[in-house]
Amino acid sequence: MIKRLFTSKIFLLGLLIRLLVMPFTGHWDIRGINFAVYNLPFKGITNVYEVAAHGPVDYAVNVNFGRDYFIYPPLTYFTLGGFMTLLKPFYGNGFVQWIEGYGNDILSVITHPHVWRYLFLMKIPYLFFDILLLTILLKFFAKPKEQQLALKYWWLNPIVIFLPYVWGQFDIIPTAIMLAGVYFGTKGQGYKAALLFGLAASFKNYPLLLLPFLAVIMGKNLWTMLKLFFVGLLPFLVTTMPFWSHPFFRSTVLFSWQSQKMLDFMWAIGGYDGIYPFFIGYTLIFLWTIYRYHGHYASLATPMVITLLWYYATTNFHQQWFMWVIPYLVIMAVRDARLRLIGVWVVGLFFLRLFEIQANVTNELFLWLAPAFDDLPKSRYLLSLVYDLNRFRNLVNSLFMGTALFISAYLIKDKHAST
Repeated sequence: MIKRLFTSKIFLLGLLIRLLVMPFTGHWDIRGINFAVYNLPFKGITNVYEVAAHGPVDYAVNVNFGRDYFIYPPLTYFTLGGFMTLLKPFYGNGFVQWIEGYGNDILSVITHPHVWRYLFLMKIPYLFFDILLLTILLKFFAKPKEQQLALKYWWLNPIVIFLPYVWGQFDIIPTAIMLAGVYFGTKGQGYKAALLFGLAASFKNYPLLLLPFLAVIMGKNLWTMLKLFFVGLLPFLVTTMPFWSHPFFRSTVLFSWQSQKMLDFMWAIGGYDGIYPFFIGYTLIFLWTIYRYHGHYASLATPMVITLLWYYATTNFHQQWFMWVIPYLVIMAVRDARLRLIGVWVVGLFFLRLFEIQANVTNELFLWLAPAFDDLPKSRYLLSLVYDLNRFRNLVNSLFMGTALFISAYLIKDKHAST
């Protein structure tokens, strides 16, 4: 059945859309990421954090990211670098000059004669992991009709198409690996699931927040829980430990401000003391998981989804981080038709937030087609002509929190809500 789905009109349409947008769209993020990645296949440099700390910085990268632009764990750069090594003959000799930049001549970067080829090649790893994720996602369903719906809701999902292929972010990679971990966990294969959680954390740290849930759900006793937790830490420790001695790595990866954004929101309780709403919710979810879901492998993802939703509700999160939760929302929508209209609401809310929170997420993404796109009015500016932008942003954030709380309450109380 799965083989038949991969030749269906839905799959071919989704693939065509991806292939059409891959060469012609992109945020500066994708160039910033690959400014680090290219050091491995084209220069043979394995410690990119040394390059970040002391090497020359391209003007366009510096303007967008500053010196702290190598902010991801090393496995990210080795994996994307591995793909780039395989595809190196297709990049050609001019790629190094393009990725290194032309001083402050940004126009030369945008209008390079091979820029469409570079954008396409840099996104090929995302397509690989996207198809891998889809394959895993379909395994959650036994009925052909449900598999067909899962294919449609994932493969034609505007958020899934936008973040990796239009924007150019790589969160599809840890998301795919995490989903594989959840799948094996639901089959009772706890240690395999834990290893995959740790592997996903080796790309972005967020699975480390979710690993304790796997341990308490799948561990039969305290000793087994501890073993599962430390097995899950192993891939992250093995892949990052060689770089712990580098101060740049510690400050920008292990303890980066992005990984601690949930601490930006604090309630003062008097004197110099405060409490963090995210960790209040995290504690409640964790204790509830011990009480309610210990030994319930089939519901492994439920507390994780609630945790991610609470994270989005209490943190000024980056838009690409929303990718982490989408597979589980798709599973919920397939299993319960009542949630499908809610799914449309979630997609609309995501793009509404996207358009008002950053100035460069609409027309600027198409400047590779024509630099004149950058001269068009930005979405934030247009919204500000209609309503106060700060107040509008706060309204959207409130809608996000309300939606997160509703879905969480559904998961807690509804007997059909197992993800």
